[in-house]
Amino acid sequence: MSLWLAGETGQAALALSGESAGLRAAVDQHEASLRDALGGQVTTGVLMSYARGFVEAAVAGGWWPTPTTMATMAMPSDDWLDAVIAAEAETTDADLDWESLRLAAVCRLFLETQGLSPR
Repeated sequence: MSLWLAGETGQAALALSGESAGLRAAVDQHEASLRDALGGQVTTGVLMSYARGFVEAAVAGGWWPTPTTMATMAMPSDDWLDAVIAAEAETTDADLDWESLRLAAVCRLFLETQGLSPR
């Protein structure tokens, strides 16, 4: 469950950050911080382990994805893109919390480990 929440939140936050220079910069900063924290060992397994522990600790501390992030999660594929587009039109830098931005960076790093570039 925690990996599902990490993936859904991270993907939604990554998509929402695409149209905002401020949010993209925040994800960049989180990515750099993650690379440092992981000591350069950015592998699929390490990222999944980090994401699981991160989400479990965040939820235990009372965190849950913001309504803006949740609006793009767990929808049938045709509705998902429409929701992202609508949310992007209304998203401000304050709409994504620190945890969601961190998970966006985890997702971006994960995509890179798979040879995909989300940039």
